[in-house]
Amino acid sequence: MVPRVFLVLWSALLYAFLLAPIAVIVIFAFSDAASFAFPPGSYSLRWFRYLAGRDEFLTAVAVSFEIAMLAAAGAVLIGLPAAIGLVRKRLPAHRAIEALLMGPLVLPGIVVGIALLQYFTALGITSSFGRLVLGHLLLCLPYAIRSISASLYGLDSSLEEAARTLGATRWRAFSRVLLPLLRPGIAAGFLFAFITSFDNVVVSIFLIGADTVTLPIRILNWIEWQFDPSIAAISAIMLALTTGLVLLAERLTAGGIGTGLPH
Repeated sequence: MVPRVFLVLWSALLYAFLLAPIAVIVIFAFSDAASFAFPPGSYSLRWFRYLAGRDEFLTAVAVSFEIAMLAAAGAVLIGLPAAIGLVRKRLPAHRAIEALLMGPLVLPGIVVGIALLQYFTALGITSSFGRLVLGHLLLCLPYAIRSISASLYGLDSSLEEAARTLGATRWRAFSRVLLPLLRPGIAAGFLFAFITSFDNVVVSIFLIGADTVTLPIRILNWIEWQFDPSIAAISAIMLALTTGLVLLAERLTAGGIGTGLPH
């Protein structure tokens, strides 16, 4: 039997190997030098102040945030009835429908991006903002459905039946019983969908326009022409935002699924 100390040491080394590149990026973000040099000679908030004065990055952040909010909200609004229909098996051929809805998780992003570009062009949808919202909505939908479905699997359906037995209408039982119990899964689905949309590159690169550029695409364009620690500063900010949202989603999911009580 492998000693426990060896397993702990091996796990620590593995995590160190995986997290080392991220740690290096965070260190570079606080470098005071004009180029990448490790370890940095001095540290400051120089590149964070530099980013605060770059209108192109601030505009890209606003565009990404707006698109992510709309896509995540749409994914939750569509994913909630879809999850209920799939979990409660109220939809005909629910297995086939579930496989179709989960398609964006299976297909390569470049395939989805090219398909969406051709589809929107055929429909005459020329607005890059509208194409990005619809495209990100398609990508976010599986995450919302999965999170809400996980909450549904952990709930006792007899709670709704008891409410109906006591005279509640179908809508009242949904809004007063089921919806509060699903709140953690809905919140987690929204957060995961927001992260998916905000960080997307592969699909967005096919749908952007000159007037609508998301933050990840702006970063990609920036490093084609210059390579300085400002990119590390942006990466550190996005890393902090993503980590915070994931931890929040995990807390909501762990605290609400399967408890039988709203939180």
